[in-house]
Amino acid sequence: MNQRYDKQTKRIMQIVLEDESTFIDVGSHKGEVLELALKISKKGKHFAFEPIPNLFHKLNDKYGSKCEVLNYGLSDHKKKSSFQHVTTNPAYSGIKKRTYPKDEQVETIQIQLDTLDNQLKQHDRVDMIKIDVEGAELEVLKGAKKIIEKFHPIIVFEHGLGASDHYNTSPEDILSFFDDHQYQLFTLKGFIADEPALLRNEFIDFYLTNKEYYFLAKLRVS
Repeated sequence: MNQRYDKQTKRIMQIVLEDESTFIDVGSHKGEVLELALKISKKGKHFAFEPIPNLFHKLNDKYGSKCEVLNYGLSDHKKKSSFQHVTTNPAYSGIKKRTYPKDEQVETIQIQLDTLDNQLKQHDRVDMIKIDVEGAELEVLKGAKKIIEKFHPIIVFEHGLGASDHYNTSPEDILSFFDDHQYQLFTLKGFIADEPALLRNEFIDFYLTNKEYYFLAKLRVS
């Protein structure tokens, strides 16, 4: 996340989360967003997923006594997978190589993938999910269908040209998924300002131009 999206996400968390809320951090990285969830929802049960071993260990050392830190990548199925660890800029790491703004050093490691539905099948509450997985967001969402259908969490996710296209995921695919689950989409700024949901062509235009690449999904109000 860049600083603008990080700030907006934290503001949304302050709006959405309550003292006992459950927050799911998919692609927790250094735990900056997770830390705020722990401060806001002191009585909630929180989960952080981070597949990069050294980042996982740092997260577990720092936050493991306060929440569940899990050394998994999330997808739509369970399996072992190769993973592109961008050692010079770990925030760009992902299952597939993506477009990087400059030359980066990349090493291939092996990680364990699972679905969010599998990982949280015994849990009885989910209020908000943050997904930052460098293009694999649709796979994560597909692996969380049961959670989305049961709990209707607020979902903050990244979807941008240069990342999602490497997974053959189009904005139409994202729109179709959320339409099927009766969700509507907002920019982060638009949600904070209580603006109307995005129209299909607006979401597609944001993707094609990269004017916005973080979005919020919320259950449609009938």
